[in-house]
Amino acid sequence: MPTTLARVCLLGLLVLLLASCGSKNPKPSSATDTGPVGPTHDLFPPEAITKPAAKQTAKATDSATQNTTPSGGTAWPVVLTSEGTNFQLHEPVVESWNQGILTARSVVVAQPANKGPSVPGSVTIKALTEADAATGLATLVNTEVLGVSFPAAADKTQAWHEFLRFAVPPQIKTLPVAMLESGQKIAKARQDAAAAAEVTAPRIIVSTRPAILAYIDGEPRYVPVKGTGMMGVLNTRVLLLKDTQGNYFLHLYNGWVRAPSLDGPWEISPGPPETRGLEQAARETGRANFLLGKADAQGRTPVLVADRLPDIIVVTQPTALIVLDGAPRYTTVAGTTLQYAINTSAHLFRDVTSGDVYVRVDGFWFRAPDINGPWWHVPTASLPAGFTAIPDDSPKRSVKASIVGGPVPSSSDMSVVAADPRTATLSLNMTGDPVMEPIPGTKLNYVANASVPVIQIDINNWYAVQNGVWFYATEATGPWTVTSKVPPEIYTIPPSVPIYRAIHSRVMSTSTDVTYYGYPGPGAWASQGGAIGVEEQGDDYQYTPPSGMAWGWFY
Repeated sequence: MPTTLARVCLLGLLVLLLASCGSKNPKPSSATDTGPVGPTHDLFPPEAITKPAAKQTAKATDSATQNTTPSGGTAWPVVLTSEGTNFQLHEPVVESWNQGILTARSVVVAQPANKGPSVPGSVTIKALTEADAATGLATLVNTEVLGVSFPAAADKTQAWHEFLRFAVPPQIKTLPVAMLESGQKIAKARQDAAAAAEVTAPRIIVSTRPAILAYIDGEPRYVPVKGTGMMGVLNTRVLLLKDTQGNYFLHLYNGWVRAPSLDGPWEISPGPPETRGLEQAARETGRANFLLGKADAQGRTPVLVADRLPDIIVVTQPTALIVLDGAPRYTTVAGTTLQYAINTSAHLFRDVTSGDVYVRVDGFWFRAPDINGPWWHVPTASLPAGFTAIPDDSPKRSVKASIVGGPVPSSSDMSVVAADPRTATLSLNMTGDPVMEPIPGTKLNYVANASVPVIQIDINNWYAVQNGVWFYATEATGPWTVTSKVPPEIYTIPPSVPIYRAIHSRVMSTSTDVTYYGYPGPGAWASQGGAIGVEEQGDDYQYTPPSGMAWGWFY
């Protein structure tokens, strides 16, 4: 009898234990089980979001879903939610990893509460890492968010920024050491390529009155404009025509100007009537530069007025134009011997100790005894010490990212674009057969007469990038398909190559339905001081691309 009673008691205890286990909350489903991920899909079904153990500052409506892989690593993406807005946080991509200090960026895709289109952005983090060789994982400690970037205006996404700053760090606990090492190699390759580049100063023009730059890639090459008696200049992005009398017509602001030669003098003129269709065709290409000028605070672009015509500078070699509102007016950078010009948006500095002036052009620094030149290239390591000491609250803090040893500014942003591999297409033009140019310091070539950067790895492997999206083909003429794998050797392209900016577009995250690419946003380009392969017009800084790019497809 005692034996039977003991068995009954044991059986009852077992039932109670099973009931207790069954009452616990089930393990939350993985964020990767939320269905297809793509620009037109619902990325965040409500059932995928559970209540987290968040910081005390989190609101009651804030939550997160995070799973781990069998090896103990994080299963990406992680889903967060705050006040009805859902966020999909993707695995970070390394920016730098030195002496255990990691700086990385993650794609974060927001799905607004109103169920509007999803908004891709990025989060920049910094953390200390502790690598474990046995598990192959690095543990992140003291993780902080340096910056959050979305394409919408800051005032519209301020709540998103605040939420992600406290919600992201607890979600990124471990990262694979192999991934960190791979990212470190890419970062080092880019640094080595930049250090080895031979830099020739472009022509730098500093104007103290309104001016506009019209760039022709070498001596003008003329082609007939269909349906007219005029000739168009092919090797430029501006609308530049020549009539049978030898007069030149240039589209500027909201109309046209005319001159007897490219050196001027220019005057306002009615546009050639037979070219109205040409304007529309040029707009449709998306590659023409109409020299619209800088918009004011209300978004209004300049209009042609006879007594306020800017200086029109036509050049045929790489040229930077710095426009100041009158003579340079400098203000001191606190705690340094530097001053910067406040009447231009260009990065123009003066060192009061030596009297030399410094300017950032096309990703490089140049020095001159005064704004009239001559200019010489200055390696970042040779810049005055004051550049690395610029305070973090200075309006010029962004330039620190371009200086060896300078930290990445918290305001640095990134543009993120999503591409559906099934539908994304490459728009590519070539003038004749591919013209190959070797890339110094590498075994790569690029196509000099292509309308977008096209890189040859070998005879059977070609890569192209357009609007931040990478494409792959087995021949230079295609067919092209979206790719999520960019060869590491592409990141060894030096800054002196015209297509250098292509390597700034990086694969941030990918799935079967969408690939996210990240590249420096407008603020980052401003900190660089110019862009290779892109004409930056309409601001106080204008830069003309070097030779080797394709132009004028609208003729």
